[in-house]
Amino acid sequence: MAIRTVLAITLLLTNIGFVSAMEVTDVRIGAHPDKTRLVVELSEKVPYRIFTLPNPYRMVIDLPQVEWKIGAKTSSRSSGVISSYRFGLFQKGNSRLVVDMKSPAQVLRHVLLPPSGKNKNRLVIDLKSVSPALFQRSERRFVSRDWVDPKPQAAIVRPAVLPPSKPGKKGFQAHKRVVVIDPGHGGPDPGAIGTSGLREKVVTLRIAHTVKRVLEKSGRYKVFLTRNEDVYVPLRKRFELAEGARAELFLSLHADSNRDRRLRGVSIYTLSERASDKEAAALAAKENRSDAIAGIDLSNQSDAVASFLIELRQRQTMNESAIFSEILIKEVAKTSRLLRNTHRFAGFAVLKSPDVPSILMELGYLSNRQDERLLRKRKHYIKVAESILRAADKYFVRKERLSRS
Repeated sequence: MAIRTVLAITLLLTNIGFVSAMEVTDVRIGAHPDKTRLVVELSEKVPYRIFTLPNPYRMVIDLPQVEWKIGAKTSSRSSGVISSYRFGLFQKGNSRLVVDMKSPAQVLRHVLLPPSGKNKNRLVIDLKSVSPALFQRSERRFVSRDWVDPKPQAAIVRPAVLPPSKPGKKGFQAHKRVVVIDPGHGGPDPGAIGTSGLREKVVTLRIAHTVKRVLEKSGRYKVFLTRNEDVYVPLRKRFELAEGARAELFLSLHADSNRDRRLRGVSIYTLSERASDKEAAALAAKENRSDAIAGIDLSNQSDAVASFLIELRQRQTMNESAIFSEILIKEVAKTSRLLRNTHRFAGFAVLKSPDVPSILMELGYLSNRQDERLLRKRKHYIKVAESILRAADKYFVRKERLSRS
């Protein structure tokens, strides 16, 4: 049986639980006079893919889906040309280790060593610092002979087109409204990390599931999530999923951090060519780095996506986004603390759908102990979800009335 076939069967059985998951048990960095060595310790022999990226300089190591048996705190280690690293499930069947580099570097050597003595299987990668020009000219993609490219992530299934219908009870249309909830970050991108270690990617996924349950329980909404587990979805893919699902609202959920640990409260952001203030601009810049953090190659994105130039057909969508945000702020204020100047705007890449009204909701500050405690509580998740439900109800009732006038 071919190696690729064996690998594919192994990955399938691992995902459905018939084979124990492969593990990464340690990551070590060593600085030497002529190179920086990265060692990834593995429970067994695995195929791998390595590639390097500029702007910012990164090395990405792709593996089959593995369990990470290493401490989160080790990712802040800095040595040689390496400044830090992150890890997680990039997509189903594909785990990823993203290594930040202080300067451009090329891969001198990569080899998977078998167990020896007390050592387990080890993926050894040697890096050498080079000039930007030499980095561009050097080979930047390496794969083991048994590597199999993972299948692309599945899109949200588009709902059937429903015929226009008469308003139902309380002014709602008889068919369900489609809402897409986007749990921010995920996989190798943890997002903000709280004072006691709570990760933004965990908070956003928990609250997204709660919002989905509350909205669908009302019987008035069909809700999709851009991710259902701890995986990474590129920013552009997130709003494209909403467009593909014919969404009528898109809510991206986040939980911020700030050097000022006294800062707390909910804030709502919408898309704009210009930021409302320096804080909003800084937040947008940080959130827009999510793809880089997860090891996405940004070099092939068009200028229209890389910049924040707003197309004319987005104007009405931006207006609708602002209307929904103001409704949501009033509902959230009934049960939660709000940040001053609650409605802010900036060039968030995840909000760039030209057709779907979109908002980014910062649920609080993980850097604040009170907010972090709230963001661990299921009762708080339900309060947030009920606020979103009331706001969505009022927003769509308004749309119905306008469509009949």
